[in-house]
Formats: sequence, structure tokens, C-alpha cells
Amino acid sequence: MKKLLMAAILCCATTVVNAQNTVEENVKIAEQTVKLAEANPTDGQKQYAAAAALMGVAVNTDGQYDRAISYAHKALEIAKAQKERKDTLLANTYSLLSNIYMLQGSVDNACDFMELSVDAAEEQLGRYDAGTIYNRLKTGLTLISIYPDTRRGFLHVMQAFYDNDKAPINNRIKNMDQFTIRFNLAMEQMLTAYANGNRYALPVVTMDGEKYYMVQTRDWHIGQPLANWLSPNMLRSQEEREAHKGENIVLMNDKGEFRRLSKEEGQKVALETPSFMFNATSREIVTAPNATYLWYLQPQIYNDTVKRFEEFINKK
Repeated sequence: MKKLLMAAILCCATTVVNAQNTVEENVKIAEQTVKLAEANPTDGQKQYAAAAALMGVAVNTDGQYDRAISYAHKALEIAKAQKERKDTLLANTYSLLSNIYMLQGSVDNACDFMELSVDAAEEQLGRYDAGTIYNRLKTGLTLISIYPDTRRGFLHVMQAFYDNDKAPINNRIKNMDQFTIRFNLAMEQMLTAYANGNRYALPVVTMDGEKYYMVQTRDWHIGQPLANWLSPNMLRSQEEREAHKGENIVLMNDKGEFRRLSKEEGQKVALETPSFMFNATSREIVTAPNATYLWYLQPQIYNDTVKRFEEFINKK
């Protein structure tokens, strides 16, 4: 039964119109479907069919998108009123609305309803069902391709692979390992977005009770996006990390003055992420005063700082 439900959910909105027909013939068929919906106002499937049929002719007929949305919302109301999910109407209607808004070029609405469809399918089938996992993977990849913020789609892709690993072995997608390239590509897109978002970022650290901008470490320096700057050190052995701790550190104070630290001074630099708690009243995360955080410079100020840093480093 679950396989049949998932097949229905994953199908694109199927309309009663035919690509071989003329526009006029398809409009006539759509209007017949609408009449059936009007004659059966409590039948969610007929409201859905009317919305799908109107979407099918909307490209060539003015004003049909709004009508399609109207009937889709009627189907949605009926589906939501069901005390027990007996069919795929809710997930399918969310998916249909996503398709309609996509055709209209309303990306935000399309993505919202796409995610609602995934959630509705998960509620019906279960998080660790193979069909649910596939649906989430497909949705995540679609979101990455159309939504400006890569994080939105990446979270779905990551969850799909995680859930497949955690699912009972008889529920998993058997050949998910053949699609790890998809996860890798999504990760690279996410890392690219992350690096771009941290292009002008600098860590703020504490030394001898004073705050400084860190502009160089053993593996990174200003002028490079603040991405992957900790990984090289994390990949080293504990012995190597301890042996080179404090090396090659350059700080900058609030006046824009650079200071190259000795190894002994560098070991005093506190790169700390201490414990924190949430203040529900102020809706703020409270942390210790000496906690390390990131500061984002304005592009022009950052670029000017890079030039001065290079001059400082290249001084004889």
C-alpha cells in the first residue's frame, strides 16, 4: 500500500488535457472537469482534478492560473479536514500548488509548497520509508537548483542521505551509494556559498584580555575567504598540533595596526567557543565576554586591509 501511495505522491500533477489536442479542445475538457468539481464541492479529488486541468491550459489561456489556485485550495481545505489520511490528496495538492506557482515564476511560493508536500508525504509514509527518502532527495536537489539560498535545499539532501543510513535495512534505498556524487555536488555548492558568505569575515579573538582581529594563522590569512581555515589543523595529529601551536599568527587591533606574534605569544591567543544559553525574554544567545566570534568588514575596508597586510608581511 505504501508503494502505491508513494507512486501517487511522486507523480507530477496529471491533467486530463491532452498534448495532442488543440488548445480549444483542452480548454473544453478543462471546463468539463471544473463542472464536475462544482457539482461535487466536497470531493477533494475532483477539486484537485479541476485545478490540474486548469493548470494544463493556463500556459495558453489567460486567467487560468488564478482559477487553478482557487480549486487547489479547495482541495487543500478538504484534505486538511480529513481526520485520518486515507489518500495522497494533501501531499499531491501541495505539489500541484508548487507546480502552478513555478509556472507563474513565483519561486518563493513554489518552494514553500514543495516542502509542504514533502512533509505531508513523510507524515503519511514515515520518515524512514524509501519513498520518503527519495522524495526528500529529489526536492532538495530541485531547491538547490532554483532557490538563491543553497542551505534550503542542502538540508533536505543531507537529511535524505542521513535517513537512508539510519533506516531499517529493509526500508533503505538499496543503491543510494551510486548517488553519493549528488551529495558531493550539493556539498560543494554549499561550501561555495559558505565561502562566498565569509569572503569578508575575520575572527575576533582575545589575548591578554584584549580583543583583536586575527588576520593570519598557520593555514590561512586575510585575503582568502574564511572557509576551511580550521580543517587543516583538525586533520593533523594531536602531537603535531601541540608542536606548532601558536606559530605564524598575526593580529590586528582596532586602529588597524598589525602585530606578528612570537610562538609563545601566539599560544596565549584564545580561540574559544565557550558554553552558552538562550535568554527567552530577549531572544538572544548569551555567551562569555571572551568568546571568539566573526566580524564582517565592508568590502572596501576589507580590500584596503588586505593591501596593508600584504605590505606588512613583505617588509624586510
